[in-house]
Amino acid sequence: MVDTERPTNVRYQVVAVTAVAALWMYIDRVCFSTLSKPVGQELGIDADDMSWVLGAFFFTYALFQIPIGSLADRYGPRIVLTISIAAWSICTAATSIAGGVLGLLVVRLALGACEAGAYPAAAGLVRRWAAASERGRLSSVVAFGGRIGGAVAPFLTAWAAVQWLGNPATETANWRGVFLLYGLLGLAAAVAFWLIARDTPAGHPWANSAEAARVPPPTPSAAPQPPWLLRLVALAASRNMWLFGGTQFCVNIGWVFLITSLPDYLNQQFNVDLKSVGTMQSAPLVASCLGMLVGGLFTDFMYRWLGPRWGRSVPIGIVMFLCANTYVVATRLSNPWAVIFVLSLMAFLVDLAIPCIWAFAQDVGGRHVGAALGWGNMWGNLGAAVSPVVLHLIRKHVSWDAAFLTCAGCFVLAGAMGLSLNALITVAPEGQAPEPLEPEQEDFHEP
Repeated sequence: MVDTERPTNVRYQVVAVTAVAALWMYIDRVCFSTLSKPVGQELGIDADDMSWVLGAFFFTYALFQIPIGSLADRYGPRIVLTISIAAWSICTAATSIAGGVLGLLVVRLALGACEAGAYPAAAGLVRRWAAASERGRLSSVVAFGGRIGGAVAPFLTAWAAVQWLGNPATETANWRGVFLLYGLLGLAAAVAFWLIARDTPAGHPWANSAEAARVPPPTPSAAPQPPWLLRLVALAASRNMWLFGGTQFCVNIGWVFLITSLPDYLNQQFNVDLKSVGTMQSAPLVASCLGMLVGGLFTDFMYRWLGPRWGRSVPIGIVMFLCANTYVVATRLSNPWAVIFVLSLMAFLVDLAIPCIWAFAQDVGGRHVGAALGWGNMWGNLGAAVSPVVLHLIRKHVSWDAAFLTCAGCFVLAGAMGLSLNALITVAPEGQAPEPLEPEQEDFHEP
């Protein structure tokens, strides 16, 4: 008898709650730059020291990508992501008791380490729930949650700090209250994720066997999961992975300007106040959300049209070249909203390619997708760590235009490396054969 049971749609609920976790992660990440001026004024931190505080988060966020991504591969993304959400929420709340630059550095370093496993674990979760042909769409939903968090964080943070928790009459910002509030809400998100998510459709009480059958089972292997150091060796031996990491390193130098240095730029170049900075900083992050919405569909379309080789690399390369042009144009503009418009276009374009970057890691990572995405994210966030420091020094000793042209050059390099990526070459730790392409992928032939 033929089984005609229709698949349930539990995967959408799992993806949705993962997107909510990403939303709070980005709120916690972005809000600090919005509040950096009142924090610095109250604690007596100058611009040089604040650039190191802003970059500190990304340093540990980068270094812990592969170890925590590998833990998600070994123990399952559900438990790793739940612990991560709870831990970074505690770090956010702890920011409210910082008494100086040392305290801020410690809490920002801890926050970066706790958030490091979120996207590698989420990518592994999506791979366990989604067929190859829908990975772009479902990955974009998770990343879209992060972008929504980043988009609302500046406006929400500025409003909460001054209008709700602070003193609107004197425009005094209660930054300590904001960090405490965000931490408590993040803990609620951790509970929701644990209750709704499971590692696989077969292990979820709400999903039926037809939904589980949609996703090819992992390649059988008698060997246990290799330790993360062995996976690191395999990743470091792959030219593909170095191109993948280099692409993200260069992208983040340009993109992270939006969530670290943009408030200082607007204040120094155009004398924009805190309330207006919140609104203006949110604009490109809203554009990021739109790019992410379109990016999932765009990724899956390019995959069907060009196949797994060029369908992953061409979109990444072309988009990065376009991003470089936006920074060049920005140096010619004298109106703050005009600059915000072109930076919003850059943000849209970057997020158009993010689902493609995730899908590439899912294609080449196999059972070790957490480690593969963690490798790319590690290098990407090392770029993010140096970005506020390097751009601050270039601005201080040369000009903001020189900083913008540096971002443009980084996007050109990202485009060149992105075009060289090859999703047909999988990564396997020593002692394991590369996993075969899934049936959906074998229908394609490299042009």
